[in-house]
Amino acid sequence: MRILIAEDDPYSRRILQRRLEKWNHQVVVACDGKEAWEHFLAGDFSVVISDWMMPEMDGVELVRRIRASVKPGYVYTIILTAKDRKEDLLEGMDAGADEFLVKPFDADELRARLRAGERIVRLEQNLAQRNIALEAANRRMREDLEAAARIQESLLPNVMPQVEGLNFAWQFKPCDELAGDIFNVLKLDENHVALYVLDVSGHGVPAALLSVTLSRLLTPTNDQSSLLLQSGNGTPEPQIVSPAEVANRLNKQFQIDNHIGQYFTLLYGIIDVEKMVLQFVSAGHPGLLHLRAGRDARVVEVSGFPIGFQEHSAYEAETLQLVPGDRLILYSDGIIETRNSEEELFGKERFVKLFRSAALFTLSNSLNFVMKKVADWRGTDRFEDDVTVLAVEVQG
Repeated sequence: MRILIAEDDPYSRRILQRRLEKWNHQVVVACDGKEAWEHFLAGDFSVVISDWMMPEMDGVELVRRIRASVKPGYVYTIILTAKDRKEDLLEGMDAGADEFLVKPFDADELRARLRAGERIVRLEQNLAQRNIALEAANRRMREDLEAAARIQESLLPNVMPQVEGLNFAWQFKPCDELAGDIFNVLKLDENHVALYVLDVSGHGVPAALLSVTLSRLLTPTNDQSSLLLQSGNGTPEPQIVSPAEVANRLNKQFQIDNHIGQYFTLLYGIIDVEKMVLQFVSAGHPGLLHLRAGRDARVVEVSGFPIGFQEHSAYEAETLQLVPGDRLILYSDGIIETRNSEEELFGKERFVKLFRSAALFTLSNSLNFVMKKVADWRGTDRFEDDVTVLAVEVQG
């Protein structure tokens, strides 16, 4: 080991140096605490052996500075002293000394203390190396999570589709880097728009992986893998799959795994733009909020198990006739099940009331208003679950 000696007595310093060099240690000597401190700052040492009483800077102050130093690695410190009062020993320990040796020191005792110090220094070095490796692994994991979050974000609509007679707005707040919620608005053809919000159970990577998979499946493509469109029936154009059939197909494909216990809720609907009719299905998802133009608000609850709960579930669609001024609010349970500092549930009643009070705002501003009010009620804009709110307005 590389050892620094701080000893003002030349004879004691020489004896200690020779003894340490005989044991094959590399030794640097200083005649007082100040010189030792300068050596310490300029080099790397595993052990510092210091006399207590020295001019310029005593051993306790030297140890105190070593412990306050930002230099990496642990330094084992031994104070040589003729003092044996409890108060003195406590002062040295409080400064950060690891060991005390009474002068004149016994060579065998010193060697035993050095071996103990060497073990501690090696343990600290191993721990430091493991911490470096752990920090590198955490950094890589963080970078991977951020990359995955960017991929997931790319699946969300950056701009809503332009559909005559309809206006869209949304708010999406994942509770972690990766979300189990996902949503979209998709043009199936010139007269039909699909929209959905789904919520995968759990959080983190497993929930995000399934939500990304579902987002891919719920993208309209004219091939055999599409859930939303299908070819056949003697027509060259792909046919739109009904909301109920989409839910039934998903339920067959994503039965719950008993080992993972993962499932998801879904609200999926199709708006016929010509007729202004919404046909939608719910699989264990919170009810659709229908803000009726010039009238009251109502939550349309549809019974149905989450996807994957029951293998033979048969989902049925509901139909809503829409008129200019109507607003539809699709949302995940993260917003209605959020709690404040007193563990009080926000609840559906408050949620509906907020949207009622924002009925005269623009659609986008109404969502901003609601999210701010919920954050104020919680006391923070961070949520313990993913929050998704997707809004549709029928224009006159």
